[in-house]
Amino acid sequence: MLRTLESEGDLARLAPSDEELVIAFVPTNRDIYRVLQACHQLKTVYVHPDTFKEMPCVGQTLFYMQKVKLVVDVSYPKSSPQGGEEAHQNGEEIPPQPRLPRLVMVSR
Repeated sequence: MLRTLESEGDLARLAPSDEELVIAFVPTNRDIYRVLQACHQLKTVYVHPDTFKEMPCVGQTLFYMQKVKLVVDVSYPKSSPQGGEEAHQNGEEIPPQPRLPRLVMVSR
């Protein structure tokens, strides 16, 4: 059965027999670890490209290490910004969230 996770709260509904998941929110590394702990037979995870871009690299690596296929496709739901529905109902635009620059340290 294909189960859709729309928020962190949906992680409690996971079963050990789940083999395919759709992740419709940007998971943290901890969320991904909890998914892997709960779903012993997990084979495939489907995500929207926008969600995939925001996923932590460590989380992607966890899926790879556990031999879980990560399928990126536009036909799956993408994560929505928090509070986005209220702002759209009032006709207000949501200002883009500033991205923090990544700091890379190199030592010799």
